[in-house]
Parts: sequence; structure tokens; C-alpha cells
Amino acid sequence: MYEKREYPQIIYKIDYEQPWIDIAASCYRGAQLLIEGVAKGSFGEDIEGVAGLQLFRHYLELVLKRIVFWGRMLERPEKNALPEEVEKVARIHDLGQLWNWVIRDAKPKINGGDWGAYDIGFVEKLVMDFDGIDKKGFAFRYHGHGAESLRFDFEKLFSIMEHAEQVLEAILTYLMETHGQNEEWEQIQASW
Repeated sequence: MYEKREYPQIIYKIDYEQPWIDIAASCYRGAQLLIEGVAKGSFGEDIEGVAGLQLFRHYLELVLKRIVFWGRMLERPEKNALPEEVEKVARIHDLGQLWNWVIRDAKPKINGGDWGAYDIGFVEKLVMDFDGIDKKGFAFRYHGHGAESLRFDFEKLFSIMEHAEQVLEAILTYLMETHGQNEEWEQIQASW
């Protein structure tokens, strides 16, 4: 504590983006490890559990924003929107509002049979549970915003996380692949 040390450089700015970095996936994986640790008794719910809940809630926020974005990138299922006409996803933390946008902007772009095959009701309940306790995304970040008066069943949360992640990622993948297929078809038509 009293020993003087030279501080090493730990952050390096680079001149290019690293598109393989997925912040939502990073939040999910970190949350999964922490919540699993609490569920199995290796970690404490009052320290690692709170961090795991914040990461998982943030994962939900980020993946919903991505789903909304890719839904908006489609004018309709068989036609991509013009990028300059796509409404940006607002920088909000309200999971309920993001879910409403998923229903408005993504659901109509997914074949009804495919949408119906996803466990939408399950994911909606999860999103609304987190929305109900943490509307602004502050409960697990700041003292006095709600986390200190909540208890969680970490075993149950751990048991459902992967299912929710699979449903949300399937919806996201569907929208991204639809956009890619439309783009490919538009290129084929332009080459005629």
C-alpha cells in the first residue's frame, strides 16, 4: 500500500475497429458466469450477484436494441430499407419501450409461423420482470435505486438465461439473415 510503483500503460488506442467484439455477448457471458457462481454457492448474491444482474439486464437492453435496429433495416420481409431512411434506435434504457419497438419494428418482418415458433411469451415475461424493477437501468448500478430491496432466485434465473438468450439470438439472426438474403437478391437483379 505504501510502496511506490510505476503505473504501466494498460489501455492502447488502435487505428481500426474490432468488429468481432460483441458487447451484448460479452455482457451475457459475464452475467452467466457470475449468476452460475451465485446459484452454485461459489459467489455471493450481494456482490457478484448484483454485478451479474446488471450485466444480464444490460445484455437484454443491448440485444433488444439490435433486434429493433435489424427490424428497421427491413422495409418489409422481402425488401431492405434504405439505410438513410432507417430510424435510429434511441439511446434509452427502458426495456418495456424496447420490447414495444421489437413488436412494432421486428415482428412484422418475421414470417408468422417462424415468429409463433419462438418462445416469445417466455422472453416477454423476462423482459417485463426486469423492466418492472429497473425501468431506467439504474437499480443495479447505483445505491438507492432499487437493488437493495430485491431478492432473486439465482438458481431459477441461471436455469432460464440460456433459453432466453437462444430465443433472442434466433430472432436477431433471422432478421440479419433476411437482410443479407435481400441484399444478395437485389445484387442479382441489378446484374441483369
